[in-house]
Amino acid sequence: MSDINIAFSRSLLSLVNKDLKQHFPAINPRKDAWVWKAGRQWEFHGPERFYDTFRADNAYEARAKGWAAWMRSKGIE
Repeated sequence: MSDINIAFSRSLLSLVNKDLKQHFPAINPRKDAWVWKAGRQWEFHGPERFYDTFRADNAYEARAKGWAAWMRSKGIE
């Protein structure tokens, strides 16, 4: 994995986490969800038994996509 890809994914996660904290201040992005790589896909397990799968290049991107999907499920675009 290239360093630029990791840096981009971490920046993306930081932006998603800012939106998450703005709309859901009680959520702890690091403790309230986890990701796991299953074959070629990543699984995101979040609050309230939320679960989603998708492709991502690394865990940072998987967390960003997972939190974004969780917020969409709550009506936040």
